Amino acid sequence: MDKCRWVVWRAVAGVVMLCALGGSAIAGSVTEGGETLGLALGAPLPPGFYFLDTSSYISRSNKPDISAIVNIPVIAWSTPWTLLNGRIEAYSGLAEDMLNVGGNHSAGLYNIPLLVGEAWNLGHGLNVSHFIGGYTPMNSGGLATNNWVFNDRVAVTYLVDGWSFTAHVIYGAVSRDLQGHGQDTPDYINCDLTTVKTIGKWTLGPVAYGSRDLSSLGNGYTRQGQLAMGGFVGYDFGRVALQFYATHDVVQTGYTGEDTRVFMRWIVPVQFSND
Repeated sequence: MDKCRWVVWRAVAGVVMLCALGGSAIAGSVTEGGETLGLALGAPLPPGFYFLDTSSYISRSNKPDISAIVNIPVIAWSTPWTLLNGRIEAYSGLAEDMLNVGGNHSAGLYNIPLLVGEAWNLGHGLNVSHFIGGYTPMNSGGLATNNWVFNDRVAVTYLVDGWSFTAHVIYGAVSRDLQGHGQDTPDYINCDLTTVKTIGKWTLGPVAYGSRDLSSLGNGYTRQGQLAMGGFVGYDFGRVALQFYATHDVVQTGYTGEDTRVFMRWIVPVQFSND
């Protein structure tokens, strides 16, 4: 597989990594911090359909112990249409999750995401994408939240000589709980930062992310925030690309402990256009 297609696969994965950590037990951003690390998110995709799957394990060093596992199959559609020279694209998925809080387990489907937007190649290695959409309410236990969640996502990617530099900012606005309990999940902003280098079939580099609550829930709730750092490694097998990365909090406020997160994703094209 050529380097250009590998960059495209990274972009597909990044835009649609929609796993999340909701619920009062783990709280914080509905969109999981660090979910798009290692990816060239601003780059437009060739028209066609794409399939990928991402699994993540999250552990928090507090008492009681909190851990979660999330798995997300996703379909991405890069349409044949453009608007203002940007490629129109859409993404959706159906996540499943398992949550453990001090030995008490729950599992279920996660809120269904849908994002639509455009990606532009501005030339000289600079790429920008902008997507809007969000998550549908889901009252299924586990990590799901029974709220509408609006998302606005902007990514800037610079590609040069095998290097990929990406900043991805995600804003989330959460509605009131549909059962009339008020807003039980805060509005938030996340920022994922990536610097990776592709050498042959390998892609390596450091990653970091930050997340911050933008609203308070009252009743003594403390706004939460975190800054985490880690490393990324990916390998291109030809028709399948595998990626791994791990992060750990270096700073956190409002949480009851530091997060460690480990991600694995694989990417396979369902269909490429002949363009």
